[in-house]
Amino acid sequence: MKILHTISSLSINAGGPSQSVFYTVEGLRAQGIDADILTYQSDLGDKLISKKDFISALPNGKTSFAFSSEYKFYLENHIYNLYHAQAIWQYPSYITAKVARKKKTPYVITPRGMLYPQALSYSKLKKRFFLKLFLLNDLNKASAVHATCIEEMQHLRNLGIKSPIAVIPNPVNIPETITISNPDKLRLGYLGRVHPRKNIERLLYAWDKLNLDKTDAELVIIGDDDKQYMNFLKAEQTRLKLKKVIFTGFLSGEAKDSALNSLSYLVVPSDFENFGMIIPEALIKGIPVIASKGTPWEELNTHYCGWWVNNDVGTLATTIETAIHIQKSRRQEMGENGRRLVLENYSVEVVTKKMIRLYEWILNGGEKPEFLYFS
Repeated sequence: MKILHTISSLSINAGGPSQSVFYTVEGLRAQGIDADILTYQSDLGDKLISKKDFISALPNGKTSFAFSSEYKFYLENHIYNLYHAQAIWQYPSYITAKVARKKKTPYVITPRGMLYPQALSYSKLKKRFFLKLFLLNDLNKASAVHATCIEEMQHLRNLGIKSPIAVIPNPVNIPETITISNPDKLRLGYLGRVHPRKNIERLLYAWDKLNLDKTDAELVIIGDDDKQYMNFLKAEQTRLKLKKVIFTGFLSGEAKDSALNSLSYLVVPSDFENFGMIIPEALIKGIPVIASKGTPWEELNTHYCGWWVNNDVGTLATTIETAIHIQKSRRQEMGENGRRLVLENYSVEVVTKKMIRLYEWILNGGEKPEFLYFS
């Protein structure tokens, strides 16, 4: 079985998608699958997540559509049993589907949350045009579409996608040695893209509502992206006279791990996330998580490792107040529950075994996997 994953960016600054694709393919190879990645070279000031020899990085397509004749040439001149296109809206996924159909080779598409109603509200006219022009056709002719949660599958069905949908979570890389969070003080944090749809200002308002600036606690905002939104957040910090709010900027590698390990709780106030990689990354370190119901993480409640709550300022404030007053032993118990949840359900090995079963079903038929759904 020879598989090619295609994605426009496998760079560090690309965040969750590049990580999950890399770990998926690395996991496939560890289980004996001949899997490669085709991507573009990184922009200046960035770098690929890895330089492993199974990654082919072509010159970057310098347009918003990321067009590259070299990408098409590679696809047409290399033989694979199955193609797996990661993300949508850009040339790599479009040409992957087109070449696969031309070769009569099966393909899978992972939309990566880009077809949620909230995501479609950005550049709405352009996306609706692309949907009608080619994307719905590409998705409906796919051997399967990969969603990371049931909620995403429901959004795909609502758009008229009839292909089989495999619901498989993103894999979480679990190092052999894990540093468990042991903060020296009460510290809440956000980690991820600093973008308006992440609703980070709600943390500032909840912090102010609880008057936590007068305690020893700290609120840490880890990340960067949208400069205008970052300036807005810092202006709100100044307006509210919050002195215990820290902006670290973008962090990666050891600096990111160190910042994450310093947290008592992670807070994810996004209106929507199709998976939210940072949530299991925190859980594996024993950090309980407060996440909005815009994320697919009801397991925070059912596995007693955090809170899955409504995303208004009042609810966030009430939940944060509850969290900061629980005993340390109880917080550690929640942390252990979260670690167990990730180890049993979201490790690279567990997730890639499901992906292999999907590929085998597509290529060879047989019994339908339990995570595969028909319209």
